[in-house]
Amino acid sequence: MLRRHFLFSTGLALTVGLTTRSFAHTPLKHGKRLAMGTVIFRHRFAQTRSDNLPHPGSPLTLLDVPEYYHQRFGLSQVEYWSYHFESLEPAYLARLRAALDAAGSRLINIQIDTDYNLAAENPTRRAESIAEVERWIDAAVVLGSPSVRANPGNGPIEHAIASLREINTYAQDHRIVLLNENHFGIEMDPDIHLRIREEAGPENLYTLPDFGNYSDEARFAALEKILPYAYLISAKAVRFDAEGHHQPYDFDRCVQMAEAAGFKGIYSVEQWDRTDHDMDYEKVADWLLTHVSQNLRT
Repeated sequence: MLRRHFLFSTGLALTVGLTTRSFAHTPLKHGKRLAMGTVIFRHRFAQTRSDNLPHPGSPLTLLDVPEYYHQRFGLSQVEYWSYHFESLEPAYLARLRAALDAAGSRLINIQIDTDYNLAAENPTRRAESIAEVERWIDAAVVLGSPSVRANPGNGPIEHAIASLREINTYAQDHRIVLLNENHFGIEMDPDIHLRIREEAGPENLYTLPDFGNYSDEARFAALEKILPYAYLISAKAVRFDAEGHHQPYDFDRCVQMAEAAGFKGIYSVEQWDRTDHDMDYEKVADWLLTHVSQNLRT
């Protein structure tokens, strides 16, 4: 289903506390604590665009992102989604690294969502999955990313723990931090999430809390459990009403909870919903960056 959000439509005035920054090279307040992933502009990437959005904006590739984010949003920290890589060949990774360096940008994390399941029952499948995540750790080293996010998967928790323990050893050997997000696997139970961290780590293995992935009923209680162990936060918005109010949860409260839990790291903003929304995603990005920044203590 395609939903239109008139407040965020191109060319219409913005109200209800939404501001637009469009001036180049303007440093963001709290810029060292702000980043943005490529998920928010997924409809502009050939690999993830939706046929339901006829005019998603000009096409993007990862080679474009560092300069674009710097010019349009004043951001120097970016996060890449695995779907948006064209390959992991050395020549392509070298071009990506050069684009980051040319823009004065830093890759802060890679979200690994390729075909793997670290909790699979089949041992061959688990071994292949471990090797897949380790390929992305190798890519993170080349690109200068300090971390990768790997999903525990679905299956026996003991298999997920054993797989992540092995991957964590590999990550430590390569000086890469390993992150687990609440990302629709067995770790959606926050107690299981923390057990995985404790038994597969805890050294070098941290949570990556995502504001938008829990159910409305579980959200705040679950976040409260995993926020104290966060290395990075996915500051996710889902959808907005016609007046520009975020639904279905209090986004600002999520940031405030993270700050109260003592989080001092980076918030990587993104938007995701299973329904396609016809709106100006640059303005959504402005909203996200503004609302995170307004709620930071330092």
